[in-house]
Amino acid sequence: MPQPDALNIATPASGIDKRIVMDAANWLVKLHSQEMDASDHASLKRWCEQSTEHQRAWHAANELARNFGAVPAGLGLTTLGRQRNRRAAMKTLAIVCTLAPTSWLAWTHMARDNYQTATGERSTYTLADGSSLMLNTGSSVDIVFDDKQRLLRLRAGEVLVQTAKDSAPNPRPFIVQTGQGSVRALGTRFIVRQREDATEVAVLEHAVEVRALGVADPVIIAAGYGGSFGKTDIAALTPLANNVNASAWTQGILIADRQRLEDFLAELGRYRPGILRCDPAVADLRISGVFQTSNTEQALNVLQETLPVTVLSRTRYWVTVLPAQDS
Repeated sequence: MPQPDALNIATPASGIDKRIVMDAANWLVKLHSQEMDASDHASLKRWCEQSTEHQRAWHAANELARNFGAVPAGLGLTTLGRQRNRRAAMKTLAIVCTLAPTSWLAWTHMARDNYQTATGERSTYTLADGSSLMLNTGSSVDIVFDDKQRLLRLRAGEVLVQTAKDSAPNPRPFIVQTGQGSVRALGTRFIVRQREDATEVAVLEHAVEVRALGVADPVIIAAGYGGSFGKTDIAALTPLANNVNASAWTQGILIADRQRLEDFLAELGRYRPGILRCDPAVADLRISGVFQTSNTEQALNVLQETLPVTVLSRTRYWVTVLPAQDS
């Protein structure tokens, strides 16, 4: 008999309507097969918001897909993570839904997910409450939903959050936690970036409440503004018009407007593996332009064509931008 710990992330309560379970499986398979367009994502969001049963089934479907190694013996060949056939995948989820309801109850007390992106990757996710996330390159978040809050722990990188109205009987706050404090959504769309010793926030719609760990009073940031905070301070807010790159990454681009070359290369380096160095002799040169984050080699070629620099590639993973050599 399977151990409860092997099931507690993929087993809905036995009372869930199997039609809902099958709907969740269908949505999941469609999502992972990249058949979804903008209209489909909106429909999935509405489906998740219809009831707590829909949310629970969606959580379980996602967990099963990401954790097929923990599914009981005998289902290993037909988990959503391996099965390419839509009907078999949906049937598998329905089977797992009938197992170990006590394990499901333990899981629903605190539902946890983790999402990560590799270098150069951007990914979008729909959460159980209908909220959506877009992770930028090299990012990692933990999702912890319980009966008191909807918590997102940003461990590294950057995330765009589009919150949905909570359908729970007692609406729970949506909070993004970082190493320096927290950002609470006030019905909003916003970006949070975890830097080494600070958190950056950009608010695209509505507002957020920012709390630094060592600051007693929170600060409200309205749409069109951004700011940063450390553990003991919250910096003055600035208009997003002064930060052209605040949300450009969500479109897969970097925008430079007379940006220092060293700063530009630091951003560009986030989207490529290995080391991208800037020689101090050219650090203060200025660069302007729009660059695709998916083609960092092209961006480096443009630098050589427009600035007095040379791009020295010892290997693909060790690149230095140096002063151009006189011919």
